[in-house]
Amino acid sequence: MKKILISIIMPVYKVENYLHTCIESVLNQTYSNWELILVNDGSPDNSPEICDEYASQDQRIKVFHKPNGGVASARNLGLDNITGEYVTFLDSDDFFHPDYLESLLNLGIQYSADIVQCGFIRGVEKTFPIINKKQEIKMVDNYDVFLKGYAKIIVWGKLYKKYLFEELKIPENKLFEDDFITWRWYFKAKKIVVTNKLLYYYTDNNESTMAGYEKKPRLDFMEAYEERIEFFKNISVKSMEDYSRMHFCKALLLTYENKMLTKEQRQYVYINFQKNWSNIKYSKYIPIHLKTLFYMFNIAPKSVSYILSLKK
Repeated sequence: MKKILISIIMPVYKVENYLHTCIESVLNQTYSNWELILVNDGSPDNSPEICDEYASQDQRIKVFHKPNGGVASARNLGLDNITGEYVTFLDSDDFFHPDYLESLLNLGIQYSADIVQCGFIRGVEKTFPIINKKQEIKMVDNYDVFLKGYAKIIVWGKLYKKYLFEELKIPENKLFEDDFITWRWYFKAKKIVVTNKLLYYYTDNNESTMAGYEKKPRLDFMEAYEERIEFFKNISVKSMEDYSRMHFCKALLLTYENKMLTKEQRQYVYINFQKNWSNIKYSKYIPIHLKTLFYMFNIAPKSVSYILSLKK
Protein backbone atom coordinates (compact mmCIF):
# COMPACT_ATOMS: atom_id res chain seq x y z
CA MET A 1 0.00 0.00 0.00
CA LYS A 2 1.32 3.43 -0.96
CA LYS A 3 2.30 5.58 2.01
CA ILE A 4 0.16 8.65 2.64
CA LEU A 5 1.76 11.94 1.59
CA ILE A 6 1.78 14.80 4.10
CA SER A 7 2.18 18.38 2.93
CA ILE A 8 4.05 20.73 5.29
CA ILE A 9 3.57 24.45 4.67
CA MET A 10 6.19 26.84 6.00
CA PRO A 11 6.12 30.62 5.45
CA VAL A 12 9.62 32.13 5.52
CA TYR A 13 10.45 35.71 6.46
CA LYS A 14 13.55 37.04 8.25
CA VAL A 15 14.38 33.79 10.03
CA GLU A 16 17.92 32.98 8.89
CA ASN A 17 18.98 32.31 12.50
CA TYR A 18 16.22 29.72 12.99
CA LEU A 19 15.74 28.22 9.55
CA HIS A 20 18.35 25.46 9.67
CA THR A 21 16.95 24.08 12.94
CA CYS A 22 13.43 24.24 11.56
CA ILE A 23 14.12 22.49 8.23
CA GLU A 24 16.40 19.92 9.85
CA SER A 25 13.52 18.95 12.17
CA VAL A 26 11.53 18.01 9.04
CA LEU A 27 14.43 16.11 7.49
CA ASN A 28 14.82 14.15 10.74
CA GLN A 29 11.20 12.98 10.89
CA THR A 30 10.65 9.27 11.51
CA TYR A 31 7.96 9.43 8.79
CA SER A 32 9.54 10.14 5.41
CA ASN A 33 6.70 10.54 2.89
CA TRP A 34 6.25 14.28 3.06
CA GLU A 35 6.61 17.37 0.93
CA LEU A 36 7.92 20.57 2.46
CA ILE A 37 6.58 23.71 0.81
CA LEU A 38 8.79 26.67 1.68
CA VAL A 39 7.22 30.01 0.79
CA ASN A 40 9.72 32.86 0.82
CA ASP A 41 7.57 35.89 1.57
CA GLY A 42 10.02 38.45 0.19
CA SER A 43 12.50 37.90 3.02
CA PRO A 44 15.32 40.51 2.95
CA ASP A 45 17.93 38.34 4.73
CA ASN A 46 19.64 35.11 3.66
CA SER A 47 16.55 32.96 4.21
CA PRO A 48 15.72 32.62 0.46
CA GLU A 49 19.21 31.30 -0.30
CA ILE A 50 18.99 28.82 2.58
CA CYS A 51 15.64 27.56 1.24
CA ASP A 52 17.05 27.10 -2.27
CA GLU A 53 20.08 25.26 -0.92
CA TYR A 54 17.93 22.72 0.93
CA ALA A 55 15.65 22.27 -2.10
CA SER A 56 18.66 21.49 -4.29
CA GLN A 57 19.60 18.67 -1.90
CA ASP A 58 16.18 17.04 -1.38
CA GLN A 59 13.49 16.71 -4.04
CA ARG A 60 10.78 16.59 -1.37
CA ILE A 61 11.42 20.28 -0.69
CA LYS A 62 9.75 22.86 -2.93
CA VAL A 63 10.45 26.59 -2.77
CA PHE A 64 8.18 29.41 -3.89
CA HIS A 65 9.39 33.02 -3.96
CA LYS A 66 6.89 35.87 -3.74
CA PRO A 67 6.81 39.58 -2.82
CA ASN A 68 6.13 40.27 0.84
CA GLY A 69 2.43 39.93 1.60
CA GLY A 70 2.27 38.56 5.12
CA VAL A 71 2.10 35.11 6.67
CA ALA A 72 -1.49 34.44 5.56
CA SER A 73 -0.71 35.06 1.90
CA ALA A 74 2.34 32.79 2.20
CA ARG A 75 0.30 30.01 3.77
CA ASN A 76 -2.40 30.38 1.12
CA LEU A 77 0.19 30.08 -1.64
CA GLY A 78 1.33 26.90 0.06
CA LEU A 79 -2.26 25.60 0.18
CA ASP A 80 -2.59 26.29 -3.55
CA ASN A 81 0.34 23.97 -4.22
CA ILE A 82 -0.17 21.02 -1.87
CA THR A 83 -0.45 17.47 -3.22
CA GLY A 84 -0.70 15.57 0.07
CA GLU A 85 -3.76 13.95 1.63
CA TYR A 86 -2.96 15.58 4.95
CA VAL A 87 -1.62 19.07 5.65
CA THR A 88 0.25 20.63 8.55
CA PHE A 89 1.80 24.03 9.19
CA LEU A 90 5.21 24.84 10.61
CA ASP A 91 6.37 28.36 11.47
CA SER A 92 9.94 28.86 10.34
CA ASP A 93 11.28 29.83 13.78
CA ASP A 94 9.73 26.72 15.38
CA PHE A 95 10.47 23.00 14.93
CA PHE A 96 8.98 19.50 15.12
CA HIS A 97 9.68 16.62 17.47
CA PRO A 98 11.10 13.75 15.35
CA ASP A 99 7.86 11.77 15.84
CA TYR A 100 5.53 14.65 14.96
CA LEU A 101 4.33 13.45 11.56
CA GLU A 102 4.27 9.74 12.35
CA SER A 103 2.44 10.14 15.66
CA LEU A 104 -0.25 12.46 14.29
CA LEU A 105 -0.78 10.46 11.11
CA ASN A 106 -1.15 7.19 13.04
CA LEU A 107 -3.81 8.79 15.25
CA GLY A 108 -5.53 10.24 12.20
CA ILE A 109 -5.74 6.82 10.55
CA GLN A 110 -6.65 4.95 13.74
CA TYR A 111 -9.57 7.25 14.57
CA SER A 112 -10.48 8.32 11.02
CA ALA A 113 -9.99 11.89 12.19
CA ASP A 114 -10.20 15.06 10.13
CA ILE A 115 -7.95 16.96 12.55
CA VAL A 116 -5.32 15.60 14.93
CA GLN A 117 -3.99 18.05 17.51
CA CYS A 118 -0.93 17.70 19.74
CA GLY A 119 0.57 19.56 22.67
CA PHE A 120 3.44 22.01 22.36
CA ILE A 121 6.37 23.41 24.32
CA ARG A 122 7.63 26.98 24.15
CA GLY A 123 11.09 28.31 24.85
CA VAL A 124 14.43 29.09 23.23
CA GLU A 125 15.96 25.63 22.86
CA LYS A 126 17.55 24.37 19.63
CA THR A 127 16.76 20.70 20.27
CA PHE A 128 13.57 19.11 21.51
CA PRO A 129 13.82 18.44 25.28
CA ILE A 130 13.24 14.90 26.53
CA ILE A 131 9.92 14.78 28.35
CA ASN A 132 8.40 11.57 29.66
CA LYS A 133 4.67 12.12 29.76
CA LYS A 134 1.92 9.53 29.59
CA GLN A 135 -0.06 10.07 26.44
CA GLU A 136 -3.74 10.89 26.79
CA ILE A 137 -6.05 10.80 23.76
CA LYS A 138 -9.48 12.36 23.44
CA MET A 139 -11.84 12.03 20.51
CA VAL A 140 -14.39 14.83 20.10
CA ASP A 141 -16.77 16.27 17.53
CA ASN A 142 -16.90 19.79 16.13
CA TYR A 143 -18.96 21.03 19.10
CA ASP A 144 -17.24 19.38 22.04
CA VAL A 145 -13.80 20.46 20.85
CA PHE A 146 -14.96 23.94 21.85
CA LEU A 147 -17.34 23.23 24.72
CA LYS A 148 -14.93 20.88 26.52
CA GLY A 149 -12.03 23.29 26.14
CA TYR A 150 -9.81 21.38 23.71
CA ALA A 151 -9.78 24.01 20.94
CA LYS A 152 -6.51 25.85 20.36
CA ILE A 153 -7.09 28.74 18.01
CA ILE A 154 -3.71 28.47 16.34
CA VAL A 155 -2.96 27.13 12.86
CA TRP A 156 0.11 25.06 13.74
CA GLY A 157 0.36 21.94 15.95
CA LYS A 158 -2.31 20.07 13.98
CA LEU A 159 -2.60 17.61 11.12
CA TYR A 160 -5.54 18.37 8.82
CA LYS A 161 -7.40 16.47 6.12
CA LYS A 162 -6.96 18.34 2.86
CA TYR A 163 -10.69 18.83 2.23
CA LEU A 164 -10.98 21.23 5.19
CA PHE A 165 -9.31 23.98 3.18
CA GLU A 166 -11.82 23.90 0.33
CA GLU A 167 -13.47 27.35 0.32
CA LEU A 168 -11.84 28.13 3.68
CA LYS A 169 -8.57 29.87 2.93
CA ILE A 170 -6.82 32.08 5.48
CA PRO A 171 -7.95 35.73 5.45
CA GLU A 172 -5.13 38.01 4.42
CA ASN A 173 -4.07 41.43 5.71
CA LYS A 174 -5.17 40.52 9.25
CA LEU A 175 -2.82 40.53 12.24
CA PHE A 176 -4.65 37.70 14.03
CA GLU A 177 -5.35 35.50 11.01
CA ASP A 178 -5.42 32.32 13.14
CA ASP A 179 -8.38 33.72 15.09
CA PHE A 180 -10.34 34.23 11.90
CA ILE A 181 -9.91 30.75 10.38
CA THR A 182 -8.94 28.00 12.86
CA TRP A 183 -12.39 27.80 14.48
CA ARG A 184 -13.93 27.40 11.02
CA TRP A 185 -11.69 24.40 10.27
CA TYR A 186 -12.63 22.87 13.62
CA PHE A 187 -16.33 23.36 12.95
CA LYS A 188 -16.09 21.90 9.45
CA ALA A 189 -14.37 18.75 10.76
CA LYS A 190 -16.48 15.70 11.59
CA LYS A 191 -14.06 14.10 14.01
CA ILE A 192 -11.13 15.59 15.96
CA VAL A 193 -8.49 13.72 17.97
CA VAL A 194 -6.54 15.54 20.67
CA THR A 195 -3.36 14.19 22.24
CA ASN A 196 -1.43 15.81 25.07
CA LYS A 197 1.81 14.45 23.58
CA LEU A 198 4.28 17.33 23.21
CA LEU A 199 5.35 17.27 19.57
CA TYR A 200 5.66 20.93 18.49
CA TYR A 201 8.26 23.41 19.74
CA TYR A 202 7.21 27.07 19.72
CA THR A 203 10.22 29.37 19.80
CA ASP A 204 10.03 32.60 21.78
CA ASN A 205 11.28 34.95 19.06
CA ASN A 206 11.56 38.60 20.07
CA GLU A 207 11.56 39.63 16.40
CA SER A 208 8.30 37.87 15.50
CA THR A 209 5.09 39.61 14.45
CA MET A 210 3.35 38.73 17.71
CA ALA A 211 6.24 40.07 19.78
CA GLY A 212 5.81 43.34 17.93
CA TYR A 213 2.11 43.32 18.77
CA GLU A 214 2.88 43.20 22.48
CA LYS A 215 4.88 46.41 22.10
CA LYS A 216 2.33 48.15 19.86
CA PRO A 217 -1.01 46.47 20.62
CA ARG A 218 -3.71 46.27 17.97
CA LEU A 219 -7.27 45.13 18.40
CA ASP A 220 -7.80 43.22 15.15
CA PHE A 221 -8.63 40.06 17.14
CA MET A 222 -11.93 41.64 18.18
CA GLU A 223 -13.23 41.48 14.63
CA ALA A 224 -12.47 37.74 14.54
CA TYR A 225 -14.45 37.08 17.74
CA GLU A 226 -17.35 39.22 16.56
CA GLU A 227 -17.44 37.28 13.29
CA ARG A 228 -17.51 33.96 15.14
CA ILE A 229 -20.24 35.09 17.54
CA GLU A 230 -22.39 36.32 14.65
CA PHE A 231 -21.92 33.01 12.81
CA PHE A 232 -23.24 30.89 15.68
CA LYS A 233 -25.97 33.40 16.44
CA ASN A 234 -27.20 33.20 12.84
CA ILE A 235 -27.40 29.39 12.91
CA SER A 236 -29.11 29.50 16.34
CA VAL A 237 -26.55 27.45 18.29
CA LYS A 238 -26.82 29.09 21.70
CA SER A 239 -24.14 26.98 23.39
CA MET A 240 -21.53 27.93 20.79
CA GLU A 241 -22.58 31.56 20.74
CA ASP A 242 -22.21 31.81 24.52
CA TYR A 243 -18.94 29.89 24.45
CA SER A 244 -17.58 32.34 21.87
CA ARG A 245 -18.71 35.33 23.93
CA MET A 246 -17.08 33.79 27.01
CA HIS A 247 -13.72 33.48 25.29
CA PHE A 248 -14.09 36.96 23.85
CA CYS A 249 -14.59 38.26 27.38
CA LYS A 250 -11.46 36.41 28.56
CA ALA A 251 -9.46 37.88 25.68
CA LEU A 252 -10.75 41.37 26.40
CA LEU A 253 -9.98 41.05 30.10
CA LEU A 254 -6.40 40.00 29.36
CA THR A 255 -6.00 42.71 26.73
CA TYR A 256 -7.14 45.33 29.23
CA GLU A 257 -4.02 44.53 31.29
CA ASN A 258 -1.66 45.55 28.46
CA LYS A 259 0.14 48.66 29.65
CA MET A 260 0.83 49.73 26.07
CA LEU A 261 -2.84 50.34 25.30
CA THR A 262 -3.89 53.91 24.73
CA LYS A 263 -6.62 55.37 26.92
CA GLU A 264 -9.05 55.16 23.99
CA GLN A 265 -8.13 51.52 23.27
CA ARG A 266 -8.59 50.51 26.91
CA GLN A 267 -12.00 52.16 27.03
CA TYR A 268 -13.00 50.45 23.79
CA VAL A 269 -11.94 47.07 25.22
CA TYR A 270 -13.97 47.66 28.39
CA ILE A 271 -17.10 48.72 26.49
CA ASN A 272 -16.94 45.56 24.38
CA PHE A 273 -16.44 43.45 27.48
CA GLN A 274 -19.57 44.95 29.06
CA LYS A 275 -21.56 44.32 25.91
CA ASN A 276 -20.64 40.62 25.73
CA TRP A 277 -20.81 40.01 29.48
CA SER A 278 -24.38 41.29 29.52
CA ASN A 279 -25.27 38.57 27.00
CA ILE A 280 -23.84 35.65 28.98
CA LYS A 281 -24.13 36.52 32.68
CA TYR A 282 -27.17 34.25 33.02
CA SER A 283 -25.95 31.58 30.59
CA LYS A 284 -25.93 27.98 31.79
CA TYR A 285 -22.91 27.29 29.60
CA ILE A 286 -20.50 29.57 31.47
CA PRO A 287 -18.58 28.13 34.48
CA ILE A 288 -19.30 29.81 37.81
CA HIS A 289 -15.65 30.77 38.41
CA LEU A 290 -15.59 32.72 35.16
CA LYS A 291 -18.93 34.34 35.91
CA THR A 292 -17.47 35.50 39.23
CA LEU A 293 -14.34 36.86 37.56
CA PHE A 294 -16.32 38.64 34.85
CA TYR A 295 -18.74 40.07 37.41
CA MET A 296 -15.86 41.55 39.43
CA PHE A 297 -14.11 42.89 36.34
CA ASN A 298 -17.31 44.51 35.13
CA ILE A 299 -17.57 46.42 38.43
CA ALA A 300 -13.90 47.24 39.02
CA PRO A 301 -11.82 46.62 35.88
CA LYS A 302 -8.68 48.43 37.08
CA SER A 303 -8.58 46.61 40.42
CA VAL A 304 -9.12 43.16 38.89
CA SER A 305 -6.58 43.87 36.18
CA TYR A 306 -4.02 44.92 38.80
CA ILE A 307 -4.59 41.77 40.88
CA LEU A 308 -4.21 39.55 37.81
CA SER A 309 -0.97 41.28 36.85
CA LEU A 310 0.44 40.57 40.33
CA LYS A 311 -0.40 36.86 39.99
CA LYS A 312 1.59 36.71 36.76
